[in-house]
Amino acid sequence: MPRRVDHAARLAEIEDTVIAIASESGFEAVTIRAVATRAGASTSVVTHYVGSRDELLHNAIQRELASRQADADTATRDLDGAEALRSFIEWAILGPDERTHRFWLALVMAAGRQPQLRSELDGFNEWWNGRLMQLLQGAQVANPEIACDLLGVFVDGVVVSGFDAGQPWPIDRRTQVLDMIWRTIGVAAH
Repeated sequence: MPRRVDHAARLAEIEDTVIAIASESGFEAVTIRAVATRAGASTSVVTHYVGSRDELLHNAIQRELASRQADADTATRDLDGAEALRSFIEWAILGPDERTHRFWLALVMAAGRQPQLRSELDGFNEWWNGRLMQLLQGAQVANPEIACDLLGVFVDGVVVSGFDAGQPWPIDRRTQVLDMIWRTIGVAAH
């Protein structure tokens, strides 16, 4: 009798493998062969689920982006105004684990060389900026465009500086800097 395969679980395993390889070694290291080897499968198993490397990357990245967006929605659920804004930014800098930060860094680094990745990242950034602007306006920040830029640079800087320093900033340090940013843009501290 043929073995039953849970196709959704198999595809999720393939996507997890893509994310793991990209997080550890960058997107250039993600090939159908590398994914198959790491997943303990043949290349034909991988290509049964995805037709090309582009599709492989698209599926994995879209799943990761959807997961991040769902986490952001959870962090801001039932909140409004400055409280929702604070929760959104705190989710971005305090919530993700190192693997998630490594994935984002790999995506940003590869986006300049791989148009498909640039497109995926641009889509997320459009969502990020729209959501952040909505939250800044809800918090009645006087200059939401400048505040959006400031918070974007801060979040990106916290992630990148963690790799530059070899470890993330301690949470209390990130919180202190964030409190200063809240004062700068006119959002009351907790």
